[in-house]
Amino acid sequence: MVSLAPRAYRALDVGSKLLGLVLLAAALGGDAGAYAIPAALLGLAFGLLTVFIDVDD
Repeated sequence: MVSLAPRAYRALDVGSKLLGLVLLAAALGGDAGAYAIPAALLGLAFGLLTVFIDVDD
């Protein structure tokens, strides 16, 4: 497991969730074209990225 300071964790959390949302929206909206399924899976992975990171108190 990886451990981060609260401020760094928050920045990574927001960034990964935003990137995941953009990729999912592109996949579902048809903008990803032939790469819709890989884009959706990558978006899901980025959205769940911070689940395995601990926050230092």
